[in-house]
Amino acid sequence: MKLKSAALVAPAVVLTGALIGLGKVEKENNWAGAQLLPPVEKVVKAVEEVKPPSDPSHISLRALPLQERKREFVKLMLPLIERANGEVLKERHFLLKVKGKAKLTEKERKKLGELMEKYRTRDFEELLKRVNAVPAGLVLAQAAIESGWGTSRFFTEANNSFGIYSFRGGKCLKAKGSSACLKVYDSLYDSVKDYTYNLNVGWAYERFRELRSKGADIYTLIESLHGYSERKDEYTELVKKVVKKNGFDSIGQPQLASNITGLN
Repeated sequence: MKLKSAALVAPAVVLTGALIGLGKVEKENNWAGAQLLPPVEKVVKAVEEVKPPSDPSHISLRALPLQERKREFVKLMLPLIERANGEVLKERHFLLKVKGKAKLTEKERKKLGELMEKYRTRDFEELLKRVNAVPAGLVLAQAAIESGWGTSRFFTEANNSFGIYSFRGGKCLKAKGSSACLKVYDSLYDSVKDYTYNLNVGWAYERFRELRSKGADIYTLIESLHGYSERKDEYTELVKKVVKKNGFDSIGQPQLASNITGLN
């Protein structure tokens, strides 16, 4: 498979260690107790007012029994997902505030230009499709698959939670027995941010963004991600299975997966 740019292509699935523990998933009870994310306005307020703690880095959950590992993985990753989504929703809040204004201030014009450059479009309606949150349950499921619930070498050594390749000569960690080289991040949060950005700008996820703008449910959104892995439909079926078996379809769904048009 020929890939050109990390920001514009579908990151391929990590096969080395990525499915550790997943064979047992169907035999385990659904993980219960995951708290719903707070309403959108609270997420945005937290991003603006609360200084985040030190970002977790170079963590391995390999020594834990599977069910405990899954609980710890959710406790580790969910706050990072909430934070990344909050940053995007803060940007979206700005776009909704200036939408339809007859005249923008110089500061507003500058910020709008920066967002258009960041999200690689000059079309405002397309920008609104790109600047939106990703359902937390979907993010958790993909992170679990790609990292083997926090046990893979790439998760532990490179803070790479989603099997994202490096294509521009940046720092990367080479896969064993393969020419593939995966991105190295300073923290797990940086990995979550990069994953979210990829889904919001990558050409392979245009269908995902279109469905999200129409308020599609998490399973419909997952079906649009067959380009994330070379395994195509087999991969999306696996993601759906992990979401369902672990109760991830109830995490943050009303607040973050729907077509958010305001912060009322």
